[in-house]
Amino acid sequence: MTDPFGAAQALHHVGIVQPDMAAAEDFMAVFNHREDYRGYVPEFDCWCIFCAAPLGGPAVELVVPVGGSLARFNHGAGGLHHYAFETPDIRALHAAFSARDMPMLHAEPVKGAGAFLCNFLSPVVTRGVLVEYIEVLEG
Repeated sequence: MTDPFGAAQALHHVGIVQPDMAAAEDFMAVFNHREDYRGYVPEFDCWCIFCAAPLGGPAVELVVPVGGSLARFNHGAGGLHHYAFETPDIRALHAAFSARDMPMLHAEPVKGAGAFLCNFLSPVVTRGVLVEYIEVLEG
């Protein structure tokens, strides 16, 4: 799929919900992942642990809910949650999707766990696949 700007979208990361921090640490150990950084996202009531990405490849994000709806994801067991693609302008992308009756989940982008803004395309558009878009912030 290409974005409304006509450019191919780069896969930024894949998000996987973990039921708790111990499960996230176990996941990293099993797959020999190293934590790059983490941040708390109040809008989603979760910690996001970004694992170091292979050179030129997408990262794995481990989403560890503290509460809210993510704590009940897959009946609390966690699992694959979303694919995240980069976009140069998340607000323009939102407008372009809206013009095509493709709603995003939030009226405004949310500050992500890293130096980026994010929003999700409604899974109604993608037949149940949750797709996140991120705009990397400079600095």
